[in-house]
Amino acid sequence: MFNEKIKPSLVLTLICLIACALLVAAYEATNDDGNIGEITEKMTAGLNEIYGTADGFEMKLDENGKVYAPEGVTSVLEDANGNTAFEIIADGYSGGGIHVMVGISSDGAVTGVSVLTLGETPGVGTKVKEASFLDQFKGLTFDKLPKTGGEESSTKKKYVWGSEEEINSLKEAASAVPAGDTFELDAITGATLSSNGMNRAVTAALNAYNEMKGVSGNE
Repeated sequence: MFNEKIKPSLVLTLICLIACALLVAAYEATNDDGNIGEITEKMTAGLNEIYGTADGFEMKLDENGKVYAPEGVTSVLEDANGNTAFEIIADGYSGGGIHVMVGISSDGAVTGVSVLTLGETPGVGTKVKEASFLDQFKGLTFDKLPKTGGEESSTKKKYVWGSEEEINSLKEAASAVPAGDTFELDAITGATLSSNGMNRAVTAALNAYNEMKGVSGNE
């Protein structure tokens, strides 16, 4: 009698466990293989805003077939013309509140910044998505980034390739940039953290682009 009462519950529990296991397996399979290299609608919108088109762009993969993600970068997209777009999530006033795409042309200059999502304070931090703020990054190149630490420069400059002589040469070239050519962020009053967060995102993109010039991914 007792077994007859508990049998339906056991069967139902077993069915639930099997269903859960199947869902987990499907999720893991999709995330490991199904969506690798897939350009999302937000990315497409970002590419259209920066370059006027998303045609020809492909997500860069590493030698293991995984999404190529240099330090501070979520993903990298490239086209055959040497245009590159870096998807980046950075901290502003809110942790991970800045999700952008930074475009860099074949000559290493920022072509534009497209805001994919923004979780900053409405009316204050959200001003970083305005063209009057973002336009200051257009034309910015790696050699114009500040070469000293601090909140504005944020990301460490990396020289991770080449011989010791080549590394020293790069450092000398960077230090030789006239002070007047060094980029200075024009932060939004009352939104310093959001402004610095956007600056960190652009800096991460330029650092990653500079690294890619010397360290190949899936080429």
